[in-house]
Amino acid sequence: MATINKNWDSQSQIIGTSDGYVTLSGTTESYSTDVDMETNGYEGAHVIIEMDYDSSPTDEVKIKLYGSLDGSNYDDTPILEMQGDNSVDPQQLSFIVKDLAHFRIGIQQTGSTDSHHVRAYVQCWNYQST
Repeated sequence: MATINKNWDSQSQIIGTSDGYVTLSGTTESYSTDVDMETNGYEGAHVIIEMDYDSSPTDEVKIKLYGSLDGSNYDDTPILEMQGDNSVDPQQLSFIVKDLAHFRIGIQQTGSTDSHHVRAYVQCWNYQST
């Protein structure tokens, strides 16, 4: 009898490089690299956003999910939007993305007072029969 197992890809950083952060400026939205779930037949992805807030922060960080069919033309309106909590510093926030061909994450401050630091990682999966 076959057994179905979750087959995890390796973790990769999609915002920031070499475990470093990007620094948000004003309310300008920054975007992750494309996450391609189509090519390898991934069914889902575990995304982790890490936020390192300025001391005595006033602004929050908005996190937005944009889908795409081809990895270059993304939705104009996010599928999902959530907000970090600057009272939890540093903060790590996880969520699952399923059934999109491609996606990217947008990050944006709610105001122009702070310069928060953000990085993000993704680990995709599909299922295999053994």
